[in-house]
Amino acid sequence: MQNRNDKKVLATSVLVKAGFLATVSIVLTRFFSIMMLLGGLPALRVGFGNIPLIISGMMFGPLVGGLTGIVADLIGYFINPMGGSFFPGFTISAALYGVIAGLLFKKWKIHTRKVNFNLINAIVMVLFGLGLFFLMWSTEVISFETGKPVFNETSALPILILMVLVTALFIVIPFAMSSKVKMNGAKIGFDKIAFVVSTTYVINALLLNTLWLSILFDQGFLVFLPGRIIAAVVTIPIYTLIIFSLGRFINLTEQ
Repeated sequence: MQNRNDKKVLATSVLVKAGFLATVSIVLTRFFSIMMLLGGLPALRVGFGNIPLIISGMMFGPLVGGLTGIVADLIGYFINPMGGSFFPGFTISAALYGVIAGLLFKKWKIHTRKVNFNLINAIVMVLFGLGLFFLMWSTEVISFETGKPVFNETSALPILILMVLVTALFIVIPFAMSSKVKMNGAKIGFDKIAFVVSTTYVINALLLNTLWLSILFDQGFLVFLPGRIIAAVVTIPIYTLIIFSLGRFINLTEQ
């Protein structure tokens, strides 16, 4: 049983490590990321700043992971706003990277379950694709007349085709990468990391951040979505490989 001094040292160690991860996130986000234009607006930040937030959640749980994201976003904005206005929605998204990863690894302990999470990941991506279709239908971007689809916006058909292709890729890529990646020395299965990266990215980057951008710039949700989906095809596999590679050298669920 731990005494008070042990718990105090442990708590201090956690704060120091979480602070370090927040600092790394700030540096990667504010100084080593690229802001790209979508629809003529600065709406897509490409970088690696979310990786330390996911790792914080994996190591220390949802509370510390969420706080790491909040601290990184708030302090990072004041250090370098990157030409944008402060919007609290993005702080929520930053926190959720740590919260979701913490729930999956600390509360539900998916890394200990003998389940192939590539299958679960495939189901999640299919549900996301269906959800996007429902959104387009409910907002009358797509409608049906005499059983035939009618695309009421010019971007509707390209987005639908893109979403089908990306969903298929997100189902195939984790299986393909899992078969190629050597598991020797790996403490956490590749499929588990792919699942947490896909889940956090879809919820935060594709859904919430796209919503925040539509509110911030007073533009339609679908204006920003296609470019963000394309970015996800590259970002999710890279995030997964980086976290998996780090997991060979450090215990990402040590605390």
